[in-house]
Amino acid sequence: MKYLNCMMDLWLFDSLNPQEKTEISRLFRRPEYLKNEYLFSEGEPASAVFVVAKGRVKLFKTAENGREIVLAYLTQNQLFGEEILFNDAIRTITAVAMEDTRLCACYKSDFENLLSQNSQIAVKVIRTLSEKINNITETLADMAIYDIQNRLARTLARLAKEHGEDVGDGRRLNFRLTHDDLGSLVGASRVMVTNVIKSLKKSGIIKDDIDHKLVVSQWFLNDFSDEMPKFIRKDSSTCKCFPKPGE
Repeated sequence: MKYLNCMMDLWLFDSLNPQEKTEISRLFRRPEYLKNEYLFSEGEPASAVFVVAKGRVKLFKTAENGREIVLAYLTQNQLFGEEILFNDAIRTITAVAMEDTRLCACYKSDFENLLSQNSQIAVKVIRTLSEKINNITETLADMAIYDIQNRLARTLARLAKEHGEDVGDGRRLNFRLTHDDLGSLVGASRVMVTNVIKSLKKSGIIKDDIDHKLVVSQWFLNDFSDEMPKFIRKDSSTCKCFPKPGE
């Protein structure tokens, strides 16, 4: 019962009965990492699937020119490393702890045994992978289609929905992001991000709370969708991209 809460609260295991969950929980381990410590690096052999139990993890790739391309920030109860289930078990990304972090880990061989014994879990894993592919595809599409202002606004909206909490007239991110972090997420320089942040604040899309965490306005979240936003124009340099309601 020691590891019962490690991954048991995830929807991935909803189909298991209490006895099965007790048996499965014995497979999990709880490694801990200090802030800025690497969990694994791109190109390394992979042997485990992880869930964040506490803390925050950054997933990224390094471009040929050495530039860091951030793929995601993960917080409590989010699954990662699952790509090892369907390839030759080589890490395709790098993971680093952004703060002191505790993980739940399940080794590949044990996880494969679990999937072979429960087809419902296998289907759910496939769905998780499909959602991740869609998110990555959308990120790449944003970088190709939208200007920096729109990319950053859409990225903040996604982060607020996935990692935020309701506060008054918006959703506040559960963690702080530096302008360097945001630049890595949208493929822009820190200086450019700083200027865009000022513009988004002036437009009423975002604001800072007393803890210096970003709050995304609810009216913008209501208008936000995965389709081409209605405020996007072909000439985004001259359009009024972020009108407030009623304008």
